[in-house]
Amino acid sequence: MSLKYFLAACRSFIKNLISRYFTINEIIKGFFIALLISNFIFLTLFDNLILEFISPFLAIYGFYKLFDANRFEFFHTGFFIGILWFYWVSFSLVYYGFAFLIPLEILFFGLVYGLIFLICGWWKNKFIRAILLILISYFYPFNFNWLNLELVLVPGLFEPNLRGLCTIFAGILAFYYLKKFKLLGLFVGVILALQITQEKPNFLPLKTKLINTQISQYTKWNPKFSKQHIIEALNLIDEAIKDGYKFIVLPENAFVTHLNLEPNLEQILKEKSHFSTILTGALAYENGRQYNSSFLFSKGSVQRFDKFILVPFGEEIPLPNFIKKALNLLFFNGAKDFDKASSFSDYKVDNQVIRNAICYEVTRSETYKNSPKFVVAISNNGWFTPSTEPNLQRLLIKYYATKHGTTVYHSVNGSKSEIITPKELWVVKFINLFKK
Repeated sequence: MSLKYFLAACRSFIKNLISRYFTINEIIKGFFIALLISNFIFLTLFDNLILEFISPFLAIYGFYKLFDANRFEFFHTGFFIGILWFYWVSFSLVYYGFAFLIPLEILFFGLVYGLIFLICGWWKNKFIRAILLILISYFYPFNFNWLNLELVLVPGLFEPNLRGLCTIFAGILAFYYLKKFKLLGLFVGVILALQITQEKPNFLPLKTKLINTQISQYTKWNPKFSKQHIIEALNLIDEAIKDGYKFIVLPENAFVTHLNLEPNLEQILKEKSHFSTILTGALAYENGRQYNSSFLFSKGSVQRFDKFILVPFGEEIPLPNFIKKALNLLFFNGAKDFDKASSFSDYKVDNQVIRNAICYEVTRSETYKNSPKFVVAISNNGWFTPSTEPNLQRLLIKYYATKHGTTVYHSVNGSKSEIITPKELWVVKFINLFKK
């Protein structure tokens, strides 16, 4: 066979492959379903009660359409969900000088979640599909857990947990399989998913200041601006002390330095801690190892809490060592992964036990082990803003706060700082709106 005929055969094969697995109708349907399921990420940006009410019903319709999709539409749905949920991850490449790789990283997320959804849709049996879709929320590719389908129920009327998602799926299955009472089956499933109780939020008994900064990543890690940022952070602490705050929380890496190797700066913070307890993010270096840490200054003393769960591909590369070394050499100039603590950290402020969380940790279930009453979290979202990353992070925190009855105090650079409490009944929020 000549090269000409061989190339023609290859083109024909690829064309047939694409026309079968990537038809326009299947791509459009996959995108439409992905948009319905992902709507909560975008609608909750508007902070509107009516949109909150509508959001989970759009997702329910999306799941209804997905259950009846073919396996290739499952792939396209997962592909677009991967992009809609995680396109922003690639934005951090800008700060490493690899902006040209952004489209490839976005495509990577699409393909990974496309393949995961393809597996879920491989079986035509809707019960198997439902079970596999539920299990997606507990499968963490590369130790990254932000794809959780229970999140679609954070806004609106429903309980954002396994019970809520399972009963809604049961209602959808009833609609498909029951002949005479399909509407009743769907209605019962939806009713059983309703949130019927709400946790009373707890608050720290001392006046707490959650510092918010908007420092660009272009300057945050630039040594030229280090002194300026330290002075600004100290000024923010002084202002909070002057305003009578007794607990002051600064964002992740508010001090971009190895704070344990800066005795003068440590001493300044110790002196200020006689007036107010201060928690701040900074780096730490010890025995040749680097840590992302929180430092607690109180009554002239200091405690350090190292990060327990590292960001995959940001602070550690969850791959075999030979691949890890190659990627660190290529993207991070040979730098090593961060080291980590052996477990999460608790500390006391005014006799209140507080769970420490640094950025990614506040969105992990391990942080909420034993359902802590309070979590104080610090984050730097400057890597990904402007994007929907802060909103998705907030929804994940709301999900865990609701699940464990925890109040989360969150100090952030790059997006707003806030106190996040367990989900309130939508009806109560609606009534309170009119009372105002």
